[in-house]
Amino acid sequence: MNRPGASKSSVEQEQLRPAAAAAKAREPMNVLIVGVGGQGVIMVSKALASLAQSQGFEVKQSEVHGMAKRGGTVFSHVRFGPQVWSPTIPQGEADILVALEWAEGLRWLPYLKPDTGIFICDTKRIVPPFACLNRRPGAPLRYSRETPAEVKAHVAEAYAIDATRMAAFSNAFFTSTDSEALA
Repeated sequence: MNRPGASKSSVEQEQLRPAAAAAKAREPMNVLIVGVGGQGVIMVSKALASLAQSQGFEVKQSEVHGMAKRGGTVFSHVRFGPQVWSPTIPQGEADILVALEWAEGLRWLPYLKPDTGIFICDTKRIVPPFACLNRRPGAPLRYSRETPAEVKAHVAEAYAIDATRMAAFSNAFFTSTDSEALA
C-alpha cells in the first residue's frame, strides 16, 4: 500500500536497493587524516593505505607536510575502493575525517560529507605559538573555543576522544606488564 505522496511502491524501492548498493560499492572510500607536525599523520595514513591495499582495494594517497617541523599543519588524503582515479578528496566528499589535533579537525570540517560523514577527533589541543599574541601569564589565546558538544551538533556522526590520555594509560599498563614479565 502506498503512502500518500509516495512516488514508488515498496516493491520498486526494494528492487532499487541492490542497484544503489552496487553503485555505492564502486565509489571510493575517502578518509582525510589531519594534525600537526610530529603527531603521526603520515604514519597513520600509510598504515591505512597499506591495510586497504592488503584487502585488494586500489589505493591513492596524497599528503602535505611542508611546515611539519615547525608545528604546522599536516594532512593526508587516503582514497580506496575498486577503482580510484584521483588521490585528493574534494571538499564535502570525505567519508571519514580523523583529526589528531582539535583545531585542525575543525579547520577541515568543510571536507566532511554533510549528511553521512564521520568525524573522529582527539580532544588534544596543541596551541601554536602564533595563538599566543600576548605573552603575559593568563592572557587569552587565539585558539578554537568550540566544545565537542557544539561540533557534534553540526556533523552527522562524531566521536571526540582523549586519545593522548588513552595512549599514556595503555603505555603505562604495557610498561608495567612488560617489566613484571621480565622479573
